[in-house]
Amino acid sequence: MNTSALRHVDEPVPGAGLNYRMVAPSRADTPRIARDWVVSVLRSAGYAGLEERARLCASEVVTNAYRHTDTAEIAVEVTLARDRVTVYVSDCAPERWPQGGGGGLGAYATCGRGLALVAACADDWAAVAQGDSVKVVWFSLVPGGG
Repeated sequence: MNTSALRHVDEPVPGAGLNYRMVAPSRADTPRIARDWVVSVLRSAGYAGLEERARLCASEVVTNAYRHTDTAEIAVEVTLARDRVTVYVSDCAPERWPQGGGGGLGAYATCGRGLALVAACADDWAAVAQGDSVKVVWFSLVPGGG
């Protein structure tokens, strides 16, 4: 058992109440850079138990922004709260909404499962418009959830 990840319920979470933000060009290597950055933030802030779910979800959401929009930049924000971590991925293509759920995909389909994975791994998620020029796909992870 890894006792370094255990915390007393009343003990403050290191880093809780902080926001981190990165902006990267929309390129093929951006999903890898973004997921590694998200994991680094979580590890540094004491949320190591959420790393693998965060890695998968961040990778899928940033990949969607890269592959399915013509946005020049992708912004990733990590918000740390006592009871959850929320990751927001923004692009400048509000007219291109993600198609979630993987419904209708054949067993051997090679794409289209990203948001179904996010829905399965995250404790909550959504895609929302921010004004007329930005779309945000976010997901939340709860320590001990999933």
